[in-house]
Amino acid sequence: MRSLFLSLCLAMACTGAPLRISAQDFYGKGIQEIRIEIPHPDWDWKLDSLKTVNPEGRLLATAFVNGVKFDSVGVRYKGNSSYFRTRKETSRKLPINIKLNYRIKDQKLKDGHTTLKLSNGFLDPSFVRDPLAYLIVRRYMPAPQCNFTKVFINKNFYGLYINTESIDELFIEKHFGTRAGYLVKCDPDQWKRVRSQSGCPKGENASLMYLNDNPGCYEAFYEVDDPAAWRPLIHLIKVLNQQPQQIETVLNIDQTLWMHALNNVIVNLDSYTGSLSHNYYLWIDSSGVGHPLIWDLNMAFGGWRRDFSFSTMSDLELIEYSPLAEFNNAKRPLISKLLRVPLYRKIYLAHVRTIVNDWLANGQWLKEAQAMMKEIDPWVQKDTLKLYSYEAFKKSLDSTLVVGPDKIIGLRQLMDRRSKYLMQHPALNKPAPIIDAVKHEIRGDSVLITAQIKEAENGWVYYRKQRSQAFRLAPLNDAGENGDTTAGDGIFSTTLPYTEVAHYYIVGENKEAAALHPERASQEFLKIKEKLGPPE
Repeated sequence: MRSLFLSLCLAMACTGAPLRISAQDFYGKGIQEIRIEIPHPDWDWKLDSLKTVNPEGRLLATAFVNGVKFDSVGVRYKGNSSYFRTRKETSRKLPINIKLNYRIKDQKLKDGHTTLKLSNGFLDPSFVRDPLAYLIVRRYMPAPQCNFTKVFINKNFYGLYINTESIDELFIEKHFGTRAGYLVKCDPDQWKRVRSQSGCPKGENASLMYLNDNPGCYEAFYEVDDPAAWRPLIHLIKVLNQQPQQIETVLNIDQTLWMHALNNVIVNLDSYTGSLSHNYYLWIDSSGVGHPLIWDLNMAFGGWRRDFSFSTMSDLELIEYSPLAEFNNAKRPLISKLLRVPLYRKIYLAHVRTIVNDWLANGQWLKEAQAMMKEIDPWVQKDTLKLYSYEAFKKSLDSTLVVGPDKIIGLRQLMDRRSKYLMQHPALNKPAPIIDAVKHEIRGDSVLITAQIKEAENGWVYYRKQRSQAFRLAPLNDAGENGDTTAGDGIFSTTLPYTEVAHYYIVGENKEAAALHPERASQEFLKIKEKLGPPE
């Protein structure tokens, strides 16, 4: 019956000629196009069967990506709720994963990508939660590219999809300049196994709670490709929970604080923060330091309403979701352990303030959302398999959509009032230091870094040698020592070894707040002018 239903729907949908633009632009601007040819009339039934009995199994197919042909690709359905609930409730458009190098190992897009991940807009009648959220996240930390794709299967239009770049070795190399280290997926796919876990202390999904030193007690919560990853992962978890004063030795602090700030501002509760504590990666570099990476944002902007206790939150609770939520929650140690450190908490709140000013206070998020919706509008209309009506799409900014047990709040319905709430929040309105006149001077084998910081009690410099590393912390001095010439003049300074610093940024701190220079550090940073070549 489902095969017949899909065949009828596809026969009624539109078709068109292949789009002739370069496959290397697949994650660029504009609506992309994928045409899949599967040599089975009952392909949908076969993909369904594979998802049930062999989730990693694939059907052989031919794919055309923006007009470029790829032979012998592997196609499968993907996802958890977006697949299982869609199949159960509507049997309509399902999320798709395409492996371009499934049989031909050197087959890839021109930019190197080999896997295409296509989402079906589950619990998002606007279609824009994923790409809009990733657009915001990318300004502050490494995150996937995301846009829209028209999908045709056996020449029939199968709908408009959200197209998200994979977090894989290629992603790590692009953002960190290396493929070394371990990539850990913090997203328990085996939910039955999680719920029936035995012989171990009770865990809390991928929350980084310490259980014991046995990797077997973590296998239900974290996915690793290399068993050698368990050792640095468990070490990170142990330090976080038992020796938080040493946390900078195992964790990229600033990237973690940005992740928390972003999840909070855009009310992304289908994340580390919310009930399921998942949807992120940890890349553990060759020195054992973990770098968190946000993943799967289709239910950002209040699309998922369950807090850490799995209670359903009201509209008002979403709007007034505290910037210090989970501050005392022992089951979310990546938040509670870090925000207990006064400097980290002040930096985190500075990040929240920056996001609010960049996107909410000026309405920039809404301009971007409206532009995206205008671009995709014709294809949403033509998508006869979309999970929600065209009317729901048109109303998705301003109205709540009720879908079974879920109430999907409108984006503007949430964010207009949340913007006012955050701009008026006392924690975000503390007088912060003012940082000026930041400069550095190479002196033989060392670098003198100075900054004028007004209304500050402490100054700090975060520095690193190369982009594969997390930034390290060192104090700046205003006591006439270590490169500082005059005590108490508001000019903070320090001297660092030239071979140890290529990039840096400044933090000023007082009793109430912190400020950063550049404001969006560590995604933006200052570079040491080379003496005889780059220090990296």
